Amino acid sequence: MSDAAEFPKLTAIDRKILRALQEDGRLSNADLAKKVGLSPSACWSRTKRLFEAKVIKAVRALVEPRAVNQETTVIIGIVLDRSTPESFAAFAAAVKKLPQVLECFLVAGEIDYFLKVRTADLGTFRRFHAEKIIALPGVRQVRTFFVFDEIKADGLLPI
Repeated sequence: MSDAAEFPKLTAIDRKILRALQEDGRLSNADLAKKVGLSPSACWSRTKRLFEAKVIKAVRALVEPRAVNQETTVIIGIVLDRSTPESFAAFAAAVKKLPQVLECFLVAGEIDYFLKVRTADLGTFRRFHAEKIIALPGVRQVRTFFVFDEIKADGLLPI
């Protein structure tokens, strides 16, 4: 996680740019400039600075999972057998290599990590679990939660 001091102080206009791009990352610079009340050149300059400072990490398409046969969502709780920097590093390095893992969080409490996984169906998940999840380094316990319905899956940061 990065320290907030690494990032530039955001102005009200910077925040307007960020809100607008979160809502619609496909905005042209001209449309973005109109929306935030800047000239296109000033808008481009500010947006470029936000990208260079890593305030804006990426612009991506939000793909409908059913359209690409990835309808099954599973949340997995992982407990490691040891709580050492080395075991956490080994687990993190291995999980980053699994494209089915959309998100991974190191958390405090009874569980060490939560993973958000997408697969085509239950059978595909079962194979992924047997071949990849329990083979991750240091895994002692796996708790699996199948998602019945995604109520909110495209949240925007409250800027």
